[in-house]
Amino acid sequence: MQHNLFEWNANSSVVSAKPISKDKTNIAKQLALFFEILYAGKTPRINSDGVTSHEAVTGGSFQTLSGGSMGFPKVLERTCISWILSFNTNDKNYNLSGSRVALFGSLTHSLSLYGAIEAIFLGCEVHHLAGLSPSSQLEYLKNKKIEILYVTPTQLRLMLSAKYQNYLIDSLRYVFIGGASIEQKTLAKLSKIAPNAELKQFYGSSETSFITISDLLTPVNSVGKAYPGVEIVLGDQPDKPVSSGEIGRVWVRSPYLFSKYVGENSFNLNSFSDWVSPGELAKLDLDQNLFLLGRMDRIFKIKDQTIIPEEIENYLLTKKDIMDAAVVKKNDVLRGNKAVAYIATSELLDIEKLKLECISSIPPLDGSFQIIELSPEKFPFLPSGKPDIYKLQQWDI
Repeated sequence: MQHNLFEWNANSSVVSAKPISKDKTNIAKQLALFFEILYAGKTPRINSDGVTSHEAVTGGSFQTLSGGSMGFPKVLERTCISWILSFNTNDKNYNLSGSRVALFGSLTHSLSLYGAIEAIFLGCEVHHLAGLSPSSQLEYLKNKKIEILYVTPTQLRLMLSAKYQNYLIDSLRYVFIGGASIEQKTLAKLSKIAPNAELKQFYGSSETSFITISDLLTPVNSVGKAYPGVEIVLGDQPDKPVSSGEIGRVWVRSPYLFSKYVGENSFNLNSFSDWVSPGELAKLDLDQNLFLLGRMDRIFKIKDQTIIPEEIENYLLTKKDIMDAAVVKKNDVLRGNKAVAYIATSELLDIEKLKLECISSIPPLDGSFQIIELSPEKFPFLPSGKPDIYKLQQWDI
């Protein structure tokens, strides 16, 4: 076997928690086809409807989809080595080999794909829990003695919405949480039912893979320090860093970066030499803990006042019974723009009171601010588990 390709460890297995489907979206069939294409010298691509084969790339590569939260997802290509390096790092730091690993999402989401291939590479059992109800997910984690969980904040909130008081999942050792920021109330709920688990929030993207990862000393609201082998600079450009404690654009240099967008001539509009920017603003404290503020392409103004949607979303998610939130820009005749928050909830909330609390706590907001309730079933999510911001922007109100 070539050392620059993923290897299917003989001790690995893939289990679907729901009855095995005969279609090509079944995770076990998808992964088997993915490796078959890779070993045939071609480039496998994970698509929304299955796995396809593409022209070989020297050194061994694969293709997947970006998150697509702001529009259509892009096809990106990366080398197998760019993930294998982090497989070995994670195994060294967290002793993952031979563990029982659970995933919730489809393989079109890079977090699920990463978790599945890492587990196969390290000789683990892969358990796919997509399609189970929240209570069934908790019961499965307990009964199957799952040790490692890869999950997004949205998936975690949905799971914890179950009546979980009777569940104690003491087998969990690590919960890797990626894809978006997560609030303390959700982490506290998780710690109650998984008291032995270390909760590892990490920051990254399909293009960058790991950028930071938290540890037991990470401050509240931080996504941790640089992942091993990663360099982080904040500034308009990586050669023009901001001073310590100041806000700047995130730039990353590491051996885990993707290679290119498929079908595009340039590497990335957000690239500078061998540095890549995920397009977010952040600041570093004196101990080099990273604090994210928001995506640059989501920021907008109301009457010349800057609105950072993530700031409003994070505030809403501290409130009881709100399972997810997404803030989008809508046109307003008087102000140019206004902020509209969509929230996922199963309860009847006092929306007017909640609106006034937001306006009071986040000064740029004014009386034009709106909050719209949606049931979790009607709230639009991407395959990654993130809110579909692009779709919400298109909705009429």
